[in-house]
Parts: sequence; structure tokens; C-alpha cells
Amino acid sequence: MYKEKMVSSILVLLLAAGSLFVGSSVLASQNTKNIGEKMESMDGKDQVSIEVRNRTQQEASQKRDSIIVEAVTALEHTQKAIDALKQKKKLEALDALAIITGKLDIVIAREPDMANAPIAVRVEEFDLYATPEDVKKAVKLAKGLLGDGEVQQARAILGNLVSEVNITVTSLPLKAYADGIKAVAELVDDEKFTLAENALYDLLSTTVISNHTLPLPILRAEELIKKAEVLAETEGRSDDQNRELTALLDNAVVQLDMAEALGYGNKKDYKTFKRHIKEIRDKTKDGKFGKGFMDKLKGALKEAKETIFGNSNNAAN
Repeated sequence: MYKEKMVSSILVLLLAAGSLFVGSSVLASQNTKNIGEKMESMDGKDQVSIEVRNRTQQEASQKRDSIIVEAVTALEHTQKAIDALKQKKKLEALDALAIITGKLDIVIAREPDMANAPIAVRVEEFDLYATPEDVKKAVKLAKGLLGDGEVQQARAILGNLVSEVNITVTSLPLKAYADGIKAVAELVDDEKFTLAENALYDLLSTTVISNHTLPLPILRAEELIKKAEVLAETEGRSDDQNRELTALLDNAVVQLDMAEALGYGNKKDYKTFKRHIKEIRDKTKDGKFGKGFMDKLKGALKEAKETIFGNSNNAAN
């Protein structure tokens, strides 16, 4: 009973601290607007929120730009071929298959090195507003629950501990799909409609899913560091500018603490980040200025991000 109350308390705490946003690419833009508004009310760093939103939207746009129109058409006509086969309309099915083959041949001829042709992009944003301490408490409780075999209660807590944008790209495996369509055409020629229909469903199940994760706390830390870099290079900073520089570095540490608490990376990486921030503080104290103070930190963040998130995770759908 005590642990059940603790679970409820932790969930209420997390939800009170902020909201978890989940949405499609359409919903994500609205969610991001809400995120910007909440950040502004929390710490006045709405400009950082805007920059992070711009970066995630740019990344999503690049993925959308990679969509191959001919592959999308091939997918659409796969469904038309299935509909025709259900009605045993041989000529309609063959016409649809011919269009698919033609479209895929165009892609293969134009992009001979392309293995998978992107056909769809989905963007989902998940964000959590809580302190790193809140997250650590939740993780500690979840570990205890798992130790007691209370998997579902632990899941209810851990499922909320996420702050990221996920960009999912669905692709057609070009050669396998093209070869499969030709084999289906032979079945249709032989009027083996049920076998052909099943073969098309099998082909649809071969789509490749690539996931690209953008951890929001790390993106926010990077944007804060960019702003701090401008001040670090400013000669003759005013007292207000010195305070702003300190606040930017402090906020960057908070974002990195949040990223670490949420498990984005390993403890060694975060020790390195914080060591670099301490060096920056030393180099900029008493109004000192100069260029290149942030280079080690920016390089370490970039390297860590590429190591953890740089490669897409592929899975058959």
C-alpha cells in the first residue's frame, strides 16, 4: 500500500511539474508552441525554446525532403493491385503492378546506390517538465518496484521519463520490393489471385523503419552554450552581461543534469561536460574574455550525440 501511494505521488509530481506531449508532425508544432510558452514562464529562456524548435523542425524537414515520390506512388498502387486481386480483376491488377515496376525502375536507375527509398516521415515530440531531482526520485522508486517484481507500476513511472523528438522514416527496400512485384505479376498471369494478394501483403511488411532521436535537454544545453559563447567573447562586459553569462552556464548545467538523469548518455560524458563548463567559468571570471573557450565543450557534446544518437535504428515493420 505504501509503495502504491508513492507511485501515485511520483506520477502526480511529474504531471504537476509539466506535461508529456505526444503527437504527429501536425500536433508537434502545437506542442512545441506550448513548450516555448512553458519555458518562458519557467526561466525566461523562450528564445532557447525557439532555437531548439527551429533545429528539430529543420531536421524533420530534411527527412521529409528525402521522400521519394515514385516510391510513394509504388506503395499506393500496391494497394490498388490488392483491391483488384480481391475482385479477381486480372488486367487492373497487372496494370497496377506495371506502374509499380516502372516507378521503382526509375528510382533504381536514378539512385543506383540507394538501398531503401523513404516514403513517409513521422515526427513525435515527448517532453517532461520536472527537475533532475524529481527524475532521480522517480528512477529510484521504479528500481525498487522492479526489485519487488512490480513491473507494471514501474512502467507507469518510467514511461513518463522522456524528453525528446523522435523522427521516424519509413522506406521501401528497393531491390527486394521490385523483385517481389515481378514475382507477383507471374502469379497474377497464372490467375493465382489469392497467392498474389498474400505475396503483396508480405511485401508491404518488408518496409524499413529508421528512428532518429533528438534529446531535448542536450539541444537546449547546446543553445544555451551558443548564447554564452557570444558573451564570453565580449570585451568589457557589463555587470548585467556577467550575470547573464553565469545564468546561461548555470542553466546549461541544469539541462545536462536532466539529460543525465533521463539516461541520455553515460556518466563519463557528463563529467567531461561539467569539467569543461568549470574551465569556461574560470576563463571568464572577473570579466575575462576570449575566443574558443567553448570549443572543447561543443566538441564533446557533438561527439557524444553522434555516438549515442548518430546512427538510425532500423527494424522491419
